[in-house]
Amino acid sequence: MVLSSEADRLKDNNSGLKPRILSALVMTPVAIAAVWFGAPYFDILLFVFSAGMMWEWSRMCAPKFSNGISVVAAVALGVAILMQVAGQDEFIVLPIAISTIIAAARAGRNWLLAGFGVLYVSVAALAALWLRNQDPDGLLTIMWLFFLVWATDTGGYAFGKTIGGPKLAPRFSPKKTWAGLIGGMVCAGLIGAIVTYFSADQINWNIVGVSMVLAVVAQIGDLGESALKRHFKVKDSSNLIPGHGGLLDRADGMLSVFPVAFIIICFAGLALR
Repeated sequence: MVLSSEADRLKDNNSGLKPRILSALVMTPVAIAAVWFGAPYFDILLFVFSAGMMWEWSRMCAPKFSNGISVVAAVALGVAILMQVAGQDEFIVLPIAISTIIAAARAGRNWLLAGFGVLYVSVAALAALWLRNQDPDGLLTIMWLFFLVWATDTGGYAFGKTIGGPKLAPRFSPKKTWAGLIGGMVCAGLIGAIVTYFSADQINWNIVGVSMVLAVVAQIGDLGESALKRHFKVKDSSNLIPGHGGLLDRADGMLSVFPVAFIIICFAGLALR
């Protein structure tokens, strides 16, 4: 016979499974469609998600002023996106800098975290926008990064659950293991191999290696968000996504991967084909 506490736990897990699945079934096709069709659909989705994530971040760092901070940050990001689309890249830093300063000024003792959050999300969004709209293989690049992060999460969970072993960073995320990290890297490398094989008829081992490095970057982003939530003693960044928590909880790996991928592609000249 199952103890009542165990029965309640199983009941809670089962009750949360349905909204989790439904949310994934709605969100995944929408995200892929926006990436596939590009501007303006990808731009709009990117703005909406980024605005939501900045609201979640400021809600943790400065709950009394979160609405004001997130509105200013969203407006600034919208202006920066329009500047980037119009080819005025040299002015993009201005609205982002202003919103970062305002966030820091209004957050009190958490000024550094609040300002960093606005800057972090804004830079990631603008990097993703550049990769999709400016890079000649923008669609392929963004799809590679999406599936890379998803594979990292899936591989990390599967390997960690199956193998177990030493914890990766128990202070911030008790469930993550070194086996999970290695599994995520392997799965990300596999995604790099598949993408280059089908896009260029041969496996590009440079892309495989970069994919594995980006898997580590995604895990760092995941751990960073876990550390932020632990610092403010919250389980989820919000409850915007039924069964999944908040937008930050779902996109933490993407936030760290996009800027690093931008640097590698833009300055190192990396190409998928």
